[in-house]
Amino acid sequence: MFVRTQDGEARGVLPITAHPVSQGRLCHRGWNRFQNLRSVNRLVKPLVRDGEGMKETGWNEALKLSGEKIKDLIGKHGPESIGVIGSPWLSNEDNYLVSLLARQVIGTKNLDGSYRFGAAATLSALNQLYGEGIGAAGSIPALKDSPAVLVAGRDAHRDFSPVGSRIVQAFKQGAQIILADASTGKADHFYKTFIPVPADRLPAALAAKRDISSEVLDLLGKPGAGLVFVADQLNPSASVLALINYLIAHRASAKDLPNILALSRSPNLRGAWDLGIRPPAGGLNLEEMLAPESKVKGLLVFAEDLSVHLPKAALLEKLKKLDFVLWAGRFKNDTAQGAHVVLPLPLFAESEGTLTNCEGRVQVSRPALSPRGECRGLSEVLPELAQALGKSLPGGPAAAIRKEIGKAVPGYEKIAGPEVESEAGALLAPPRLASAPSKPAVLPALESPDKFLLLIPNTLYAWEKNRMIAESPVLCIEYQAERPAVKMNLQDAKDLKFRPGEKAKIRSERGELQVALQADEGVPRRTLVLSSHFLNLVEGVAGKGEIDPLTRSVYFPSMLVTVEKA
Repeated sequence: MFVRTQDGEARGVLPITAHPVSQGRLCHRGWNRFQNLRSVNRLVKPLVRDGEGMKETGWNEALKLSGEKIKDLIGKHGPESIGVIGSPWLSNEDNYLVSLLARQVIGTKNLDGSYRFGAAATLSALNQLYGEGIGAAGSIPALKDSPAVLVAGRDAHRDFSPVGSRIVQAFKQGAQIILADASTGKADHFYKTFIPVPADRLPAALAAKRDISSEVLDLLGKPGAGLVFVADQLNPSASVLALINYLIAHRASAKDLPNILALSRSPNLRGAWDLGIRPPAGGLNLEEMLAPESKVKGLLVFAEDLSVHLPKAALLEKLKKLDFVLWAGRFKNDTAQGAHVVLPLPLFAESEGTLTNCEGRVQVSRPALSPRGECRGLSEVLPELAQALGKSLPGGPAAAIRKEIGKAVPGYEKIAGPEVESEAGALLAPPRLASAPSKPAVLPALESPDKFLLLIPNTLYAWEKNRMIAESPVLCIEYQAERPAVKMNLQDAKDLKFRPGEKAKIRSERGELQVALQADEGVPRRTLVLSSHFLNLVEGVAGKGEIDPLTRSVYFPSMLVTVEKA
């Protein structure tokens, strides 16, 4: 997109009609992307803790204090007492510098991204399938020519218009469009096959040919067949592996890999992963850094409000008790409010850098506006912080850092060349299957005539706390805040004689919960939906959740429960 400006302010956006992906289309969030450039909640000056509050300071003082605190913790407890958190809301260049800061300057292996509790399962699975080169595993433009597209969760087409439009085009050309979603009772008209099962149980449903014919399954094995899902909606990693393995095993030709598009609401999820924002061998992930028994004393957090990502109340409590938190970001939020040092960063439209989209396309973001206030980019800030710690980091223009990335990161050689500067960007190389991809265990179907199926969709981004949403009147209407309640089919509520807002007692093998009930015609029969960002409610019925062996992080699987009046 282009940002329309007038008198130094953003006034709107214009989609690039010639772009091979968007082709002049934008989603709701894209059309309203300019609103946060005008936010009154922007951070514009460095802040340091002063008693219970924060006070403004200069950059020299903020970086000097940060260096002293980090050196003090390293001197007393060693480098592993520090954790570093990068973000898909940073450019490739910034994430590269963040990873170097952790590994080479501080010397810690405790490095991770804010996507640990959602998309890490998908990225870890893809990494295991393709080794260290996920590359261009999918193609959005190619979807329209697919013989069949399996969509796991209807948000994958509803919230991503460039993808949704290609799915509809494929339908018009005679493709089999298959929806797998247990949270909706009715599929849109272009879905010729509907599989009403949870995403984590989908591999078992495919293997059992449940709600799907052999002819449709055969089409999923044809060249160009697609799999589309939102990366943070499919857990655990074993389910992602099993789903992709199923499609690979049933392909008509060993040369043809399925067209896999793991979508993300964050602008640079793939780039953050590829540029090393994940724990190396022996390092702690974000959840392990904030575990009660963790020896991490300080956390450097870049561009993320962890208060809306952490899936356990205990992790939030640990975050509040750390000896030192440095937060570098763009907006006032709960994580910034609890930090000891806050550094203001420019937004994407105020700086230059590259982003890697879900299909492995690397594109340049160029500044349309000057940085607000005293905001400074990480390519300036991190070398100065490294200097305060007695070390050095590469800095300077984004193009110079891209050359370093091209030399250091496998698959990103093109990032230093002229191709990435074009309007369409540069596609990474297609992936190759690892020599022996693992065969994960498949979660069995959940069925019981006497119980309800409880779904806990991953909504840890919590739209009502998302700054891009909060700054736009249009998006506040489109993505309304949820109230703490469990959703139930309207007819089920009538059959059980529940009045609107009446509390229900929900019991599983893990715990018990009393919560207001919200009748919803869109929820299927014998199904309940409880959003994951209601932490206390989720922990009440789901307990401590499950640990994904590959990502070593918590997730909440679908489960069977009983329902009665409280």
